[in-house]
Amino acid sequence: MDDKSFGRFLNEKFINKSNFKLLNNNPKDLPSHLKKSIPNATSQFIEWLVGFTDAEGYFSIYIKNSAYLKFSIELHMDDIGILNKIAQTLGIGRVTKINHRNSAIFYVINFEDITRVIIPIFQEFPLQTSKYLDFTCLLQAAQIISKSSVGVRGGKKISATDLTKIEKLKGTMNSKRQVLDKKQKYSLKDKISINMWWLLGFVEGEGTFGYKHLVPYFQIAQHKKNLFVLNAIERYLSNIFKNFSDNSHEFKVRYTLNKGTGVYSMTVEKIEPLFSNIVPFFESMVFFTRKYVDFHYWVLSVVIHRFGYFYLPEGKKIALQISSATNKNRYSTKKLNKTELASPQGSAELPSVEAISKLLALQPPFDITRGRSHFEMIREFTISKGGRKGFIVYVYDRESEGNKELIGSPFSTYGAGHEALGLRRGSRVIGRYIDTGKAYKDKYVFSSIPL
Repeated sequence: MDDKSFGRFLNEKFINKSNFKLLNNNPKDLPSHLKKSIPNATSQFIEWLVGFTDAEGYFSIYIKNSAYLKFSIELHMDDIGILNKIAQTLGIGRVTKINHRNSAIFYVINFEDITRVIIPIFQEFPLQTSKYLDFTCLLQAAQIISKSSVGVRGGKKISATDLTKIEKLKGTMNSKRQVLDKKQKYSLKDKISINMWWLLGFVEGEGTFGYKHLVPYFQIAQHKKNLFVLNAIERYLSNIFKNFSDNSHEFKVRYTLNKGTGVYSMTVEKIEPLFSNIVPFFESMVFFTRKYVDFHYWVLSVVIHRFGYFYLPEGKKIALQISSATNKNRYSTKKLNKTELASPQGSAELPSVEAISKLLALQPPFDITRGRSHFEMIREFTISKGGRKGFIVYVYDRESEGNKELIGSPFSTYGAGHEALGLRRGSRVIGRYIDTGKAYKDKYVFSSIPL
């Protein structure tokens, strides 16, 4: 099933995105000078590009006898297609592979292209993160270089005084700016303005349509200096969902800070807002990168959970296949670790069209029209299936030839499984590892369905 037919199938059967289409009616027009410089670009694409640049772009200055400016975006080599699209649409720059990093890069270093195309784009459509400050430094450096009158093989001969000014600008850019002062914080917060196409680009770079123990979640991560951007995105989405959805009261995000990296994550975890808000919002737009693959299968996972298919063996199997074959796992350079090489499911593949169609043709285990919360429906279903007595777990010994099941598997409760492994019945080991494909002590793999 290709991307378009897969999307149509889900939309027609499960998803109502009609309200969010209204958001597309008033895109900002490209000013005449940008239309002249980049005639192939639409305003939606440029707004998307600015968001994608906030996530993945890089403004830099190189100094060697003279000063040189550079704008670049580097991605995994499998994503070279979007870099080629950016280059073709803008009509400038080059795309090349960096084999030792398994990456590809789009870059612009020609001074005329920087001043004619790159700078006007980000002046008309401002960046929202602290990357705006890096662009401002590049702009100031360009203005200094432009004042020079002597050309040097495509560059400019710059006085020692001006070169010192540019070196000072360079010293405040990118990784050298870990903390924002009060003036910078206020200026960035005052100017921030989120729109849907910027957000799509930002999410395609910094967003995750992920899974935790096979349960889908949506997440955007940023360094703590850009926490104000996450807050602005939360406000933007809250207002959108309040105006276009009947379930705005369900939309809540959770913030967590990784103290080691200084990165904040903004996460939406509950199935109801994922299904009613996040899914139709992003379904109302067209992704530019290969993240649409992750997104569409993630949507399927959300649907499987929302309608209770996940609690059928066939649904659990499909959810496991999706989580094992999307996001980082879909890259061509993905190498299976020891656990994955020896796990029962081996090298994961996406579920077949036949398996998906067969599952979704079944009567949904949950009736979402009853007005019951997702948690209540899960509880009702598990009790009706004997959930109070425990949950079945299959235990595989990956060190045995053919990854054989442990004697006594499947166990009728997690406690029985723990006991067979010499653990306390009340241990949380199986709960942490089940259906993740990861091996406990590099030896045991747990699953709620036969593998």
